[in-house]
Amino acid sequence: MLNKFNVPCYTWLIIFILSFYPNLVPCQQETTLEFDEEISTNCTIARNAFSKASSEFIRCSIDYSKPIKFCENCVSQYIDIVDSYANMSKILNNGTACIKSFIDLDRLGIIQTLYENNVNLWSRAKCYECFKIINGTQTANISQETIMFISYYKNYTDCIEKPNLTDVCSFCMREYMQLQDYFFSISNENDKIGVCMDIVDMMNNTWSYWGTTCCKYRRHKEYTFITSAVLVLVGTVLFYILAQVCAKKKLPTIMEQTRFIDTLETDE
Repeated sequence: MLNKFNVPCYTWLIIFILSFYPNLVPCQQETTLEFDEEISTNCTIARNAFSKASSEFIRCSIDYSKPIKFCENCVSQYIDIVDSYANMSKILNNGTACIKSFIDLDRLGIIQTLYENNVNLWSRAKCYECFKIINGTQTANISQETIMFISYYKNYTDCIEKPNLTDVCSFCMREYMQLQDYFFSISNENDKIGVCMDIVDMMNNTWSYWGTTCCKYRRHKEYTFITSAVLVLVGTVLFYILAQVCAKKKLPTIMEQTRFIDTLETDE
C-alpha cells in the first residue's frame, strides 16, 4: 500500500506531523559550561578602573626596576589597585557584588590572578616598610625610618660629590659610617631584606662605590705593608743562614804534652 504513495507525499506528511510535535526534533545540546551573566554598567566601570590601575602599576614597576625606585615612585599606582579591587566588592550587580561576576563565574580568574601578582610583587619588595600603614591600610606617607635614611644618604652623597675633593675616603668616612650604621640598625638581622628594596638598592650601590674607590686604596697599603714585612723576615733568615755557613769555626787549641816524654828520655 505504501508503494502507491509517491515521495513528495511522504515528505509533506512528515512535515505536517512534526509541526504539531516540535519536541520530537532532537535539540542540540547546550555546550556552554558557564552562564554568561550580564554585567551592569557600574561593574564595567569598576572593572575598567582596576584594569587601568594594573596596567599603570606594571608599567611603573618596569620603568623603575633599575636602579630600584619601585616603591618610591609606584606607591600611588599600587594604592589605586587596592582601592579599585575593593570597589568591585562594594558595587552591586543585581544584588550581588560585582567581584562575584569576575571571580566566581570565571574559571580563569584573570582579575584575581592579576591582583594577587601585584600584591605579591609589592610584598616581596617590602615596599610597605618605606611607608606608613594606618589602620591596616597602605598610605603614601613616608615612614620615619625612610626619612632618616634618606637624610643620612644625602649627607653622604653631598660629601663625595664635592668638587676638587682629592681624598674622598678620608674626608667622607664619617658620613659613610653613619649611613651604614643606621642601615644596620633598621635592618632585620634575620632577614636579608629587612627594609624596602629601594633602601637596600641604595645601600648596595653605596657599598659598591666605596669598595671600589676606598677599599682598593686600603688594600694597596695593606699589600705594601705585608710585602715589607715578608722581605724583612726573609732577609733575617737568610742572614743567619749565611752567617752559619760562611763564618769560620774557631777550633780549640790542643797543648802538646812534651814534659812526660822528656822525662822518659832522661831516665834512659
